[in-house]
Amino acid sequence: MIFAALALRAAGLKAAAVAARLRLPVPGRAGECWSVPASTASSWLSRFAGRAGWLRAGLLGLLPLADPLGRPVAAAGSVTGDALAALDAVTAGLRRGFAGLATVAAHEVAAHLTGGLLLAPSLPPLAGNTTLIAVAAVSPS
Repeated sequence: MIFAALALRAAGLKAAAVAARLRLPVPGRAGECWSVPASTASSWLSRFAGRAGWLRAGLLGLLPLADPLGRPVAAAGSVTGDALAALDAVTAGLRRGFAGLATVAAHEVAAHLTGGLLLAPSLPPLAGNTTLIAVAAVSPS
């Protein structure tokens, strides 16, 4: 579902249009679907966009290892599209180079390489003073 949203965003759709196209069938209720709230889709898209440059750079560094004969990855026209193109190239290289990964999906590769934290909320910065002050140790007596 999330990677479908990312692909729609890479195709140029805005967050509300992406959310409007995402439907998940309701178990046990033929013909009924759950929709994804626009705020959820927007959160997925903004978190990915914030990390897409980092992800693309990491994937392009990994590409020669995954597929030494792989083709160069062409720019897709957006940060999200570029990252997804690099992920597709790495996934294709892994499928060709390793028999045990012949059926691996791009979202599985992304989850593995990011430790499952690709869309995790950012950690808040440390609060307070984190500098060390040179102070003589005083023994409690």
